[in-house]
Amino acid sequence: MSGSPLSRRTQALLLSALVFPGSGHFLLQRKARGCVFLVPALIALLFALRQIMARLDQLMAQINSGALPLDVQLIVERVDALSASDGPAMTLAVGVLAACWIASLVDTWFLKP
Repeated sequence: MSGSPLSRRTQALLLSALVFPGSGHFLLQRKARGCVFLVPALIALLFALRQIMARLDQLMAQINSGALPLDVQLIVERVDALSASDGPAMTLAVGVLAACWIASLVDTWFLKP
């Protein structure tokens, strides 16, 4: 069973879709263009992860101190309450990450290999 190898554009699309925005541009030797998508997406991801880790630290401190019992339903409710107070910065970070991902795929699709 012989299949045709994936074109470079298809490989770049898969990299950008499944790995990280802009990574497919590096395969196509468009490093500067790839950085246009990769850098803001990476900054947004790091900001979002920092916010999530701060919330996780709060929950763990409450569990360790005994203020929050090891009850799954209570923990889920507390996570929901903390997530409701994310604020516009977290919404912006997630939006930037999603926009970079989509724009990277569209740009890769229209690039000439």
